[in-house]
Amino acid sequence: MEAVGTSCPSCGAPFTGKYCSACGEKKVSAHDFTAGHFIEESIEGFTHFDNKFLRTLKLLLFRPGMLTTHFAEGRKVPYMKPMQLFIVSNLLFFLLVGAGNVFAHRIGNYLVERGGIFNTRSAFYSKFGAAADVTRLGQVFNEKMAGQSKAFIFLFIPFYALACALLFLRRRKPFGLHLTFAAHFFSFLLLYFTLFHFLFVLPDRYLFHMSQEAFERLAIYLNLFVLIGYFTLAARRFYRSGWIFSFFSGIAAGVLFIILLQAYRLFLFHNILRTLH
Repeated sequence: MEAVGTSCPSCGAPFTGKYCSACGEKKVSAHDFTAGHFIEESIEGFTHFDNKFLRTLKLLLFRPGMLTTHFAEGRKVPYMKPMQLFIVSNLLFFLLVGAGNVFAHRIGNYLVERGGIFNTRSAFYSKFGAAADVTRLGQVFNEKMAGQSKAFIFLFIPFYALACALLFLRRRKPFGLHLTFAAHFFSFLLLYFTLFHFLFVLPDRYLFHMSQEAFERLAIYLNLFVLIGYFTLAARRFYRSGWIFSFFSGIAAGVLFIILLQAYRLFLFHNILRTLH
């Protein structure tokens, strides 16, 4: 069997060579169904993904904004797609860091005496009463938080895209490019938070034992410094803005992250609270 059919099985266009000229579908041959070809494709698919990921990662980490610039210029084939990169970064972040990540709060953070975030303590006891079994409910809450904190993290991207569209309104870029920039930026943040976990969180937990207040202060200052610095460089390269404007846009990105993070934690709390029984 040399080939199956003379027209493309995907779009119906006639084959004019090895590939469909309309959609790129490959012409099927008997060799495609051999065990050897299956192994060849598996190895090629893995190494192709591996090469793309490493090439994309190099630009993302060490040349802020260049990945989005290449995407805008049409140079897409050598690199991972924006949301594909975001999903991989998200998976790595939550597989390696787990439930104790910057986006998630355990039940204790919502039930502190001072009222928690936006008086979440009151909302919790209003539903379950003063005699609530906090231990049982807290265990279920924390389990749900571990899953949901990564499930909705994509919601940050459109907010950052909208902020970029407003900050760089004069650049008149399509909103899709602002979404691309935001997806790349947040992919970097997820990878950075993964590195932060291994370089700072774990060493402090097992070696240095800083006070919680001191470590939180260090984390806030360092994370904001990296976030603002990276956004400044990325905006400077992609939007071609001046250094001063890029720097203040980086500060705006840092403030926005703090606001969105608190809003995200509050959203997760109420989303999980309504499912608790």
